[in-house]
Amino acid sequence: MSHSLSPTIYRLSRWLLRQTIGRVFTLRVEGLEHLPARGPAIICPKHQRWEDIPVIGIALPPLPHYIAKVELFRQPVVREFIGALGGVPVDRQNPRATLSSFRRLLPLLTKQAFIVVFPEGTYVTGRVGPGKHRLIQLLLKLQGQEGLGFLPFVPVGVAYEPRAWGYTVHVKLGPPLMAPGPRQAQALTEALMDRIARLSGF
Repeated sequence: MSHSLSPTIYRLSRWLLRQTIGRVFTLRVEGLEHLPARGPAIICPKHQRWEDIPVIGIALPPLPHYIAKVELFRQPVVREFIGALGGVPVDRQNPRATLSSFRRLLPLLTKQAFIVVFPEGTYVTGRVGPGKHRLIQLLLKLQGQEGLGFLPFVPVGVAYEPRAWGYTVHVKLGPPLMAPGPRQAQALTEALMDRIARLSGF
């Protein structure tokens, strides 16, 4: 079940993150000109640490919805927090439940939402792992429904540079990629992963 994003909780959380994690991770953001001025858009970052999630939340100006593993929604406090931040659960062990969750994205996308999906599906450190083309395929299936046009997929590189205390995090956005339909999901995923690898410095 998806939840409604609370702008108040999101902004408060973003401020708290800047006061806490922002003291350890100094962000250097490049390529914001590649981010569409308005949604809908799919943000596709590199995923190598749990901190990627707050890092992306701080780095990008729009209020995004996150696609997150369903296990997080089974923990009461975490469930409500992620729900307030616009989390959408994905059950990787149940394709039908995943499809149902993705269908709930349609009204968000028609309202010009920004959706964050980590195409690797899990942490991959020191390199870029294979993208989960079925996640991309499900998103492409939404195109054409309720007047939804081609979705821009924005590749985002994330690289952590250690320093004396903490890290400098380089977040680089590349030009959006698009595909006409789900049959091109594999090719689009491969192109996204290639861009993400180069933006991340791999």
